[in-house]
Amino acid sequence: MILFFCFIKMEKGDQGKEDSKDRISELTDEILFIILSFLTLKEVANICFLSRRLKILWSHIVALNFDASNTLGELRRNGRLRKKKRTWYINWVNHVLESHKGSTLNEFRVCFDLDWTCRHDIDSWFCFAISKRVRKLELDFEEVAEETWPPGLRSYSLTKSCFNYIRTPQGLSCIGLLDSLCLRFVKVSGEVLEHFLLHCPLLEKLVVEWSKNLVTLNVASSSPLRLRYLEIRSCLALQNLEISAPNLQSFLYYGQKVALHIENAPLLTDVLIGGNLDDEPAFAFCPLSGYLCQLKTLTLEMSAYNMTFPNFPELTNLRHLAVSAYGGYDDDLLVLTSLIDASPSLNKLSLELNIWRFSTYNHAHNMSNVTGKPIPSLKVVEVIGFRGFKIDVDFLAYLIEHGKVMEKITINCCHPSWTGQILEFESIKERERARKHALQLKSKSPSTTEFVII
Repeated sequence: MILFFCFIKMEKGDQGKEDSKDRISELTDEILFIILSFLTLKEVANICFLSRRLKILWSHIVALNFDASNTLGELRRNGRLRKKKRTWYINWVNHVLESHKGSTLNEFRVCFDLDWTCRHDIDSWFCFAISKRVRKLELDFEEVAEETWPPGLRSYSLTKSCFNYIRTPQGLSCIGLLDSLCLRFVKVSGEVLEHFLLHCPLLEKLVVEWSKNLVTLNVASSSPLRLRYLEIRSCLALQNLEISAPNLQSFLYYGQKVALHIENAPLLTDVLIGGNLDDEPAFAFCPLSGYLCQLKTLTLEMSAYNMTFPNFPELTNLRHLAVSAYGGYDDDLLVLTSLIDASPSLNKLSLELNIWRFSTYNHAHNMSNVTGKPIPSLKVVEVIGFRGFKIDVDFLAYLIEHGKVMEKITINCCHPSWTGQILEFESIKERERARKHALQLKSKSPSTTEFVII
């Protein structure tokens, strides 16, 4: 896209002084805005010198996405750069906001390693976005260079002045168009979130992650919520979560056991349940019991160590089961068979495995009630992180033996943490070992099943 502008500029220059008009400026505002919408803020800044009208129009763009992925990658590799890079990022955002002349925003996103020490700048960004009647607001302040646990101890906290602003008549009128709110590593209370839910009639997406101040949350409203997507992750202080959302389609919860109450969710079809090693995420299945039969996609993110389930009612409509599991080499994934048995329409099973080379010394699952029932509808199995240990070999062997209509099995022997990285010698040896075990499984699969090993 940048080359397109440069080509126009070069073509103009080649025609000599007789035709030295700014040809980019001859394009209509509509076309220029469409073109600018495909560029990042950095790319827009790089091409503004090509045209006087671009210099004017870019200050009216409606999507401000302050993406700094490359810089965050640098911080992950070298945390000593944090102070320098924070100053650069804050100055960049402030410069753009000072130059912005538009009256509305479709999107405002800031994503960088920032904490409470940057609160004055973040406060001003928040109020700026709200004053522009933003539709999609995302604040993500993950401290990628921080090594303390749990994360978020120094997170930015939405200040009282910001909360007071969105309660004023002007603030209330401005948040009325908000349809997506994502807060990651932002300390925010249930009172603030419920204020948004009550006064944002168009709100369809709410994401809260690593919020240390969130203790209780009531996702409901006196008028029916338009909310379609709700994600709550790693909010360690959360104790009570109540949901009444007639338009809710996707619910994602990752964290410790809480008092969970769900009602009036007739459209719920996509659920994620997960937790850390010491969490017991299976607790969520009881509050969800009235909705399990309508689910089409179920995702589990949990350790094999505590992967225990209640007796499931039949998950009549479940088509896709995705499991992200971690555990010792001798843990047992066969506990998943009870869930597979309860899903007669299951078409696809996705596994992402993070397997350790040591034992968790947990063999309770060895006595799991594996029925050996035929699996009538499963056609596609995808595995990432296959290591060739007991935990994954036994489970895949079970699927191969009992799957009656299996069409394709894909095994990726690359550990999820290795993906996209240059492998060290030890990693290459482990991968080759895993491939040998995958080939042994392939020899046991029916000839009609396509078996792919990566």
